[in-house]
Amino acid sequence: MNQPRNRTLLFLLLCVVCVLVVVVFGYFMVRKTHQPPEVAVGPPSTAPAAPAPGTSQPTPVPGAPSSTAAKEPNAGVAAPPGAEARHPVRVLFFRANALGSEYGKLAVAPLDALDHPVYSKDLACDRVYFSNGVGICLASDRGVFTRYYAVKFDENLKGGWNIPLNGIPSRTRVSPSGRLGSITIFLSGHSYASLNFATQTLILDTATGNVLADLEKFSVTRDGAPFQSKDFNFWGVTFAHDENRFYATLWSKGQTYLVECNLAEKTAKVIHQNVECPSLSPDNTRIGFKKRMPGQRILWNIHVLDLKTMTETRLAETRNVDDQVEWFDNDHLLYALSESETGSSASTDIWMVPANGGGSPSILYKGGFSPSVALWSMPAPPSGAK
Repeated sequence: MNQPRNRTLLFLLLCVVCVLVVVVFGYFMVRKTHQPPEVAVGPPSTAPAAPAPGTSQPTPVPGAPSSTAAKEPNAGVAAPPGAEARHPVRVLFFRANALGSEYGKLAVAPLDALDHPVYSKDLACDRVYFSNGVGICLASDRGVFTRYYAVKFDENLKGGWNIPLNGIPSRTRVSPSGRLGSITIFLSGHSYASLNFATQTLILDTATGNVLADLEKFSVTRDGAPFQSKDFNFWGVTFAHDENRFYATLWSKGQTYLVECNLAEKTAKVIHQNVECPSLSPDNTRIGFKKRMPGQRILWNIHVLDLKTMTETRLAETRNVDDQVEWFDNDHLLYALSESETGSSASTDIWMVPANGGGSPSILYKGGFSPSVALWSMPAPPSGAK
């Protein structure tokens, strides 16, 4: 009687072994199919690394509503003509300002192919600036409650940090290295032609979006003596090559001043009067600016200030220019004007004028606003652009 019983036990044991073999084989096959694919050896990726777990969000602009959630929009752009390779080309970044479907979008075009601009799919900007691979877009999300914010973007026009702003976007600049950025907003009012306005001007770390300095907290001197007033307003930053030094406009009691600032020391000193929206030349020797002219009506004309001699040169543009000019090169400046002579049109053109006071103005780009000229090493074009 034991022999059949032993055979039964042996059979059951073989069944158990077979089941175990199948289970173990299946386990290793599943594990193998879930292994990550081999990565080819090559140059490091230029894409920004994903934030590590627990990484803190950028510091919001002081006074901004804390309930506004941070976003990171992505904007793709196809390579414009002449920029398919990775060789640096000179390009014009700007806000598309011709009335139509592209109105307000961030745009870029090579200077030798301005008739072939490309537009960001996702980013629309009130103001824009780009330098050394880093851009800042000041934007408005209009609705029942309008939301203002600043977005960092890269060479691919892909968005990075997004921080809320506590007022209407006015001016922005990026330092030559791309490490620093500046933002000016209207806390109240919306025009420098008014006497009832208040501004806030901040210096940012473009890598994080964190605020490094608020110009309202700088110690200011004039003729070697402390200079302070409760009505101070700052705007229009422009960075020098060393980046610790920058220039800006200071307003007090109806008068504007050019101040030279030291970021590390948080100091500013008055070096000239009647200067608004300064822009430092590429060789760092001159300041282009708008100067308020005497008279009943408000009229700003473009001037150039020699920083060594402190002599001013009035440029050939005689129309009213309410803009922070941009240097096209060491010999020409750019600015935006309404396409209509009365200034009533929402569409603007980008004009260029010689910096020596001679020549005459000419249109560089029709339907543009907020220009910046930069070198661009265009990577391979991402998808999703127009």
